[in-house]
Amino acid sequence: MGNLENRVARLESAWANVSLQALSDAELRAHIATLPFKSSEQYGAIIALVLRHRSAFPVVRDVPHD
Repeated sequence: MGNLENRVARLESAWANVSLQALSDAELRAHIATLPFKSSEQYGAIIALVLRHRSAFPVVRDVPHD
């Protein structure tokens, strides 16, 4: 049984160390769905997904005129 426990531990550690940059958008969305709700891992993955795409809104700078 020790061998099975080692294999499960390796699988769990591989699951925990997912490279978010290596995943496609669809894979990242599927990974986000597997994470515990409101966990720091879920927030990190959501932020990684959001930062991949530029905003559709133009950046407007408020420069005071003299």
